[in-house]
Amino acid sequence: MDQQANDHSRLDSLERETETHIVQCEERWKSNFRRLDHIDETLKRIESRTITIGGAAILFLASLVITVLSGKMG
Repeated sequence: MDQQANDHSRLDSLERETETHIVQCEERWKSNFRRLDHIDETLKRIESRTITIGGAAILFLASLVITVLSGKMG
């Protein structure tokens, strides 16, 4: 009988530990998803800025080419 009580006590303890673990994991995943969303937003801003700067550089270089070519033709 003592063994059964000990087993029952151990089972209750394991159930509590498992529930605690599940709750902690859920919180960690929520935190991870919030961080991933923030990283995603930051990457979108960086991509947008990179495209803008690339477009500006292309326009600048194209204007230099046009200036050089129009100077040689005139």
